[in-house]
Amino acid sequence: MKKIICLMLCALAALSVCACDKDNTQTVTESASETVPIRETQAATPDESDVSLKSFIASFDKTPTAEEQVVYEDKDLKITLTGIDYAAISGPGLKFSVESTCSKGVIIQSPYAVVNNYMISPEMNIEVPEGKTAAGTLTLPYFNLAISQITSLQKIGFVLRIVEAKTYEPVSTTDLITVTTSADQDAQPACDDSGQIAYDDNDIKIVLKGVNTDRAYSDGAELLVYLYNGTDNIIAIRTDDVLVNGCEMTSAMNCTILPDKYAADVVTFYTLDMMEYGIDEIDSVKVSFGIKDADNWETIDSTGLISVELKPDETACSTEAEE
Repeated sequence: MKKIICLMLCALAALSVCACDKDNTQTVTESASETVPIRETQAATPDESDVSLKSFIASFDKTPTAEEQVVYEDKDLKITLTGIDYAAISGPGLKFSVESTCSKGVIIQSPYAVVNNYMISPEMNIEVPEGKTAAGTLTLPYFNLAISQITSLQKIGFVLRIVEAKTYEPVSTTDLITVTTSADQDAQPACDDSGQIAYDDNDIKIVLKGVNTDRAYSDGAELLVYLYNGTDNIIAIRTDDVLVNGCEMTSAMNCTILPDKYAADVVTFYTLDMMEYGIDEIDSVKVSFGIKDADNWETIDSTGLISVELKPDETACSTEAEE
């Protein structure tokens, strides 16, 4: 019941802040001994964590454009990218027009998106009635762009998944489609993989970037995690156990990463959990990860519980996991 309540509160909080544009729904080492007050920031990169989401959105480069182009076409369906829309509150979006001669209605979704080589969780749900035309948007949430330190859209990749509207039976799934914008392609910064190394093997890397407790609309505190998939397969990295001050959290991270791509994600320590256990200050954080092949869900590897360095700048990084 506690987990259900937490997830419901988290969903409501996200909806209240990131109101979606209407087009989107169209027909391992022990840490230092210091404690971390819940409303202070102790992240690996304090300058980044001090920037609120609101100021990030205000400074986001909204000038890059994309040329109109057909991105998918078969005998029944034609999908055209018509440009980039920066008007939505939740994030910039790729605008699409869809022409259908299908005998059944379809829904167009996007399970994966990649911006500047970082995985981004897209929002897309374009419903196309049989034999009709429709328009809609693939939204790239500002939250995902912010934690990935993406301030301008340079290269945007996305996968389109087409399903029947009534049955959700799959019709087609594309390969990764990549669009280059008008932004300066030489300005793309190198990926920052500094921090506490939690895993570095099998061409896969997990780096802990610090605990942030003062996010713009946080429902608690968050552990920022950097991820890299250097394999030839799609992988999924998820949290197994999350402990704060020795108490089990309902937190969960489940990130899918395409081959040779990066990702930034967070493990949230919910306020409801903190209150239930009477946690006013974070003394310790421990987390374990599981790595799986996303196609067959076979286990690639897993870590033991790792003690997160709350003040990485003052403590040497270690990959030694606890038994």
